[in-house]
Amino acid sequence: MGIRTKLVLFLLFFGFVILGALLWSNNAILHKTMLHYVDQRDQQRLERLKNNLEVYLNYHEPINQIEDISPRAWRDLMKVSHRSDFSQTPYAMPLLIDRPRSRRFRPPHPLDDFERRVSLIDLNNRVVHGAEEGVATILLPVMMEDEKVAIIGYYPLHELVEQADIEFAESQMQVLWFGAVLVTLLVLILLWPLANHFLVPIQELTQAMKSLAQGKLSQRLIAKRRDEFGQLQRDYNHLASTLEAAQNSRNQWIADISHELRTPLTILNGTLEAMTDGIRPITPENLQVMQQEVDVLKRLIEDLYQLSLSDVGAMRYEMRHTDLTGLLNLAIDYFSEKAKNKGLLIYKQEINENAAVYGDATRLQQLIHNLMQNAIDYTESSDQQTGRIEVSLIDNSKHWLLRIEDSAPSIAKQDLQKLTERFYRGESSRNRETGGAGLGLAIVSQIVAAHNGELNLSQSDLGGLKVDVLLEKQK
Repeated sequence: MGIRTKLVLFLLFFGFVILGALLWSNNAILHKTMLHYVDQRDQQRLERLKNNLEVYLNYHEPINQIEDISPRAWRDLMKVSHRSDFSQTPYAMPLLIDRPRSRRFRPPHPLDDFERRVSLIDLNNRVVHGAEEGVATILLPVMMEDEKVAIIGYYPLHELVEQADIEFAESQMQVLWFGAVLVTLLVLILLWPLANHFLVPIQELTQAMKSLAQGKLSQRLIAKRRDEFGQLQRDYNHLASTLEAAQNSRNQWIADISHELRTPLTILNGTLEAMTDGIRPITPENLQVMQQEVDVLKRLIEDLYQLSLSDVGAMRYEMRHTDLTGLLNLAIDYFSEKAKNKGLLIYKQEINENAAVYGDATRLQQLIHNLMQNAIDYTESSDQQTGRIEVSLIDNSKHWLLRIEDSAPSIAKQDLQKLTERFYRGESSRNRETGGAGLGLAIVSQIVAAHNGELNLSQSDLGGLKVDVLLEKQK
């Protein structure tokens, strides 16, 4: 069974439940309303009967006791009380009650439902005329010369008994059922396009997910809706874009690794073949070239290993009180000789002597070493101008600001944020002959993120790159 059919059937079932409840409640309300209407109508007639009986007693001189009222007079009083009230026109009473009858016998008019539920009761609670069964719930006193002489008792309805009332209630129920059938047909007509309104985006998303599972990452959905389905379509587009970018990054990653490994291996292989064939002699200089390429491979493999650990969350961090100033001074002393051999100078600018952070000393040392090595690798020196590297450790409110900036060459502004990407070097001036594999700043970014810090890259006033690392102070 398709989702469209399920949706339509569910909505129909829900609608039928609501409709059934409405019909049942309307039937109960209609029944109660009709009973209330009939009861109000009967009470008005009962009031007229009371008034007419009082007029009859006050203006009918032969009547001294309530028992003297004849059954015929009682029936006549109940009949005329259906429409007439003689309390304002008592002179008309003799014309209608106890008027002379024709000699031809006529059977008494049958009592209606109201008349069968009304009794005339004397002061001793004895029924003089009318119904004798049950207990009257409404009692109206009958007055004669300001003295209570009798009681009119009334037994309210619990069910409709008049044919007109029953037919009216049945006609109303027929109207309700007709309306229910009409509403059901309208719902069926409206539900099908409504089901499509909800089903079409689900079908589109299902097909798109199938394509995604088959590796077709370029498919996108048109997200024009503003409801939850539209948000789901936008989320799918974001997921597809992320997966496509990840796949492209993975392909580029594999290509870059292959290139980075191929270059030193090619040099090593060529050197070894030349030595084997006797083309190049086995000299300390040639062995030194091979050693340098082995060092490049070793560093590349170590960087890849560190990044893989960070990606899977296996890079261990032992957080403790760490002297950031001491780590920075050790790194400056270590790299000063390397910088000098390349014709560069390292300058200590503002170095705070009490910089303490809560972090992993080994990883923070790796961070500083990567930044220093990156500055040395990508800073040039010439006879006209000596390369310059400036190091600062500044108190920046709640953070320590570690800043390392170097002189030319620089990098374009649009490429600054790409420097933390793996194997990215920017323009041709920053290539693998002068620098590394392009993994140093990627590792730095991972370490900074693990310490809840912030890494900012910008162009330096010295002409090169400025790296700012914000780390929280020790609390």
